[in-house]
Amino acid sequence: MTRPYTGFDKRATGLTPGLKVLRDTILFLNGGKVTNLGGWVVRDMKGKPGKPSVHSTGRAIDLGYRDREAIEPVIDWLVKNADLLGIEYVADYFPRPGGRGWRCDRNAWSDYPKGRIAGAPGGRWIHIETNPAMSADAARMEAAIKQALAS
Repeated sequence: MTRPYTGFDKRATGLTPGLKVLRDTILFLNGGKVTNLGGWVVRDMKGKPGKPSVHSTGRAIDLGYRDREAIEPVIDWLVKNADLLGIEYVADYFPRPGGRGWRCDRNAWSDYPKGRIAGAPGGRWIHIETNPAMSADAARMEAAIKQALAS
């Protein structure tokens, strides 16, 4: 099922509570194989002056990894449970020719040409964005994660 993509909506003062829960759960479940590269920062999108990054909303995080085998199950789990978890976008900087992105408004992956997203191909991190409602509600995110892990 497709859903509208929010993108940048408003500037926040920090990482949202629901996204903190999602990040901390992924890090815990992956026991050091996945690392936190950061979340909230007020800045423009890399390579796109004047276009605010979703990181500025507190609804985006970057997670790093050393081994591709560590992140693939995380990516698959996020996309499989995207509606439940409120996932709007997952960027995967590794694949050639220029990375790939999954978005809720198309419910599908798109392979990007080289230069579309900074750091691709070969980047060893993923970028995750959540919708405003799920991001704002830690308890709701916790319940969604429990449901997703049970399926």
